[in-house]
Amino acid sequence: MYVQPLLYTLIPVAAAALSGAVAAVRVPGEQATSAVQHLAAGVVFAAAAIELVPGVLHSAPLPAIIGFALGIVVMFALRHLSDAAERRAERRGLPLSIGLIVTIGIDFFIDGVVLGAGFTNDSQTGILLTIAITLEYLFVGLSVAATLPTRAPWALIALPTGLALFTIGGTALGVAMLTGASKPVMAAVLGFGAVVFMYLVTEELLVKAHEQGDTAFGSATFFVGFLCYLLIEQALAT
Repeated sequence: MYVQPLLYTLIPVAAAALSGAVAAVRVPGEQATSAVQHLAAGVVFAAAAIELVPGVLHSAPLPAIIGFALGIVVMFALRHLSDAAERRAERRGLPLSIGLIVTIGIDFFIDGVVLGAGFTNDSQTGILLTIAITLEYLFVGLSVAATLPTRAPWALIALPTGLALFTIGGTALGVAMLTGASKPVMAAVLGFGAVVFMYLVTEELLVKAHEQGDTAFGSATFFVGFLCYLLIEQALAT
């Protein structure tokens, strides 16, 4: 029951470690970063719009809507905490915000719960969510590594990897709590997960991508990411 979800969870953990290793060697240029962030945003948005929302609305509309509403409250509460932590760190002249790191850890734990719910619901859903989360961790990991005052490779790799380990705990909890869960409960959790993914796209990936510098090529990669997700979904369905 636990083996498949936890093995797949190691993939985004490895992506977080890779992001730290990349940061230790060289941070990608602004245009390249923007393009790949758009690509990741397209994949993550497709996961929410194609995999999560239609299925839960079909199986149990009211619980899905409640889960969606709760997700909005939780994610914007996390944003408030993150923004407050960053402001405190700036006022104190700290190069690293502990509050921001804690907030990212909570976000990764929630990702794990959603991933566990996906595997409990259907293996294909779990695999597709794994792909989306893996891309998320590549760029969140780069951002986290960039906040460190040191360029020591072990530190740049250890911090994003350590945060990503919270995903394993979240996945285990999601599987334990949701194995055998009713359709309304599963719909509520996956509706919550849809907000987590959409928030990541609209408030994190695309915002940071546009800060790096917007180009027609970069924007086009959003739709390339969406298309890639469609192709992967169809390949897994056959």
